[in-house]
Amino acid sequence: MVTFDSRGSCALTLSLIALADVSIIFNIPVLRQVLGFMLLTSVPGFLLIQIVRLKMNLLEKVLFLIGLSVSFLMFVPLAMNLVYPILGISRPISLFPLATTFSLVLAGLSLFVYKKGAPHFQITALGVDELIDRVRSPPALGAALILVLGILGGLIIRYDLDSLLSLFSMLSIAVVVVVLVVSRRVSAPFYPLYIFAIALALLYSRTLASSNLFGLDIFGELYAANLVKASGVWNPSLALSTFGVGDYYSMLSVAFLPNVYSILLDVDNVWVLKLIIPFIAAFVPVGLYQLWKTQIKFSHKWAFLSSFFFISFYVFYDQMIIREEVAGLFLVLALLLLLGSRVWGLNGTALLVVVIASLAVSHYSTSYVFVFYLVVLLIGSLLAGVKNAPAQRASVISGTLTVLAIVIIFAWYTLTAGGASYTALVDTAAHVANSFSSELFAVNNEPVVAATFGSGVSYLSFLHVVAHYWVIATLGLITVGLTVTVWRRNAVTVQFLVLSLASFGLMLLAVIAPAFASAINGDRLYALASFFLAPCCVLGILAIVDIPFSWIRANKDTVLKLKYAAVIAVLIPNFLFMTGTIFEITEHPSNYAFLPSQNQSERTLEYSFPGGHDWSYLVQKPTPDENVYAARWLSSSTSSLPVGVDLSGMDVQLITNGIPLDLLYYLTGPSQSLTHTYVFLGPANVQSGSILLSSPSGELSYPQFSSYPTLSAGNRVYSNGLAEVYYYP
Repeated sequence: MVTFDSRGSCALTLSLIALADVSIIFNIPVLRQVLGFMLLTSVPGFLLIQIVRLKMNLLEKVLFLIGLSVSFLMFVPLAMNLVYPILGISRPISLFPLATTFSLVLAGLSLFVYKKGAPHFQITALGVDELIDRVRSPPALGAALILVLGILGGLIIRYDLDSLLSLFSMLSIAVVVVVLVVSRRVSAPFYPLYIFAIALALLYSRTLASSNLFGLDIFGELYAANLVKASGVWNPSLALSTFGVGDYYSMLSVAFLPNVYSILLDVDNVWVLKLIIPFIAAFVPVGLYQLWKTQIKFSHKWAFLSSFFFISFYVFYDQMIIREEVAGLFLVLALLLLLGSRVWGLNGTALLVVVIASLAVSHYSTSYVFVFYLVVLLIGSLLAGVKNAPAQRASVISGTLTVLAIVIIFAWYTLTAGGASYTALVDTAAHVANSFSSELFAVNNEPVVAATFGSGVSYLSFLHVVAHYWVIATLGLITVGLTVTVWRRNAVTVQFLVLSLASFGLMLLAVIAPAFASAINGDRLYALASFFLAPCCVLGILAIVDIPFSWIRANKDTVLKLKYAAVIAVLIPNFLFMTGTIFEITEHPSNYAFLPSQNQSERTLEYSFPGGHDWSYLVQKPTPDENVYAARWLSSSTSSLPVGVDLSGMDVQLITNGIPLDLLYYLTGPSQSLTHTYVFLGPANVQSGSILLSSPSGELSYPQFSSYPTLSAGNRVYSNGLAEVYYYP
């Protein structure tokens, strides 16, 4: 038997710190990235958990280990950024200050844990054998296979522009979920492993499908992160003057977190966003699994299926946004602490304050939602009855936390963004309030809400109509599940039920006041509400099966099998519809390797304007490397001259490749004067020979580039086949 006490724990962490430092100093490829990632992602959280000493199970320790490590990687650079310039270090966010400070702080924490006496843990020969057996077991190998297929599927799309393996990956996930539902041999510890593997496979199948990024907000986040990396210092006042990315720049999840990994691991920020941020995000559904296990009378299997339903929603894996993914993890951790009644002691309260502060500096919108939930808990505890001592205590705690959260959030964004986020919040609230008198139930004013009520369905193909109403059916199941839960009440904790009702109320508000859905983004609102409503979908399915058969007193084993069949019949098609698997099979057969009827260029080199269809349903249209090359060439050749772009979104490549935002402007029409300026045309422009313009009324037009004499008079100074640059003397 080998026993590790506080001394052994200290020795292990100090050894990892030393090895990571050596790999950084000598820039040892692979070893630097592997050891650096292990050190940054696990050691800070491990040490802080030892110091806090809260009672947690293994899964919760893993979740807080990751979360506290992320907090460490945001707040330590913040302290460096504030103190080091005073000491004469002008670039605190650079290699030597970061490596030195992190090593010293982590070494100090290790010694503190040693002096305090860390909890003992033992490693025995029997324990090692059991661990090896679990790793080699079919369930563990199945989870690893899912992850490998997801990674390979994304890479093959990237290099061969073929979706066959990615399709196989999606279908394999569906098959594995079915097996996990019907099998009785899978032990409880494997369910969170499968949740993590499925989540990460979905994320990597998207992020690895191109050497470049997808989406829109992610480019602004990358630009803000690169500003900090290039200057070596974070200047909060820049958030006020940098139009378009000020909100991103004020968030530490954007300004510091990617840069710490990028600088210390010696990898580009693009690959931090593609590999490391998704790894962190994959713990969100795992945390929800644990939350639902503690708050609902759920078996491991039903909690797993609730997480699978949450993962299936495309916002989770198709919209790469750093601040929302990081904030989502801290929201889960805050709920685990708050609803798990771990905030009564000093250590629990201190940990919750750290989590709330981390949430506040990660994303302001998610912070507002958290404050809303705190207010709901406060009101709910007060309504529980002042004569009840626990209710009194809960109301005091909720009130204190609510005030504390509001102070932290408002103080942070007042200092770093000049209150711009609050102005937007007030404007949104005023607009929503006004909409109650003019746009109540005006579904046509909000496309997402209008689609929910069936608007535009007549223009869809049969399978898309089925998918549309399948999603609506899941909303109905959520309503049924929540109704049954309210009726029975003993299936969930009172706090979780109150928050579920509040989340459902937010969704109803989005329907009643479309302006609210438009302002807060209906998809993201649904994703946050799913923290409480996702298990209601499973509860709804179970209730529909259980209630009628309970009347006739059917055999319990038979009813259980029917429940399994019903859940599979709802959740598996929902997953295949959401991921686009069904549409890829039926509508894009040319993307299959075994159907070589069309060559690669015919399958992929069709770049449309925003709103057009992507070339594959399994991934957003990859940004071609030619587009990035053109943007990089332009960034080195502009000589501070302005750069014109159309509305097709290609300017995101310019801001991520060194073109300052204040040099970018939009093309407006034939009367626009073009002198001493450049014009950048992306693949959609070049292939169609047109540009995308917007009239003052908001109507879009696609005029031919050659139809504007002022545009066609320019000199083409760069072209690589998919992107072009024109100069106007």
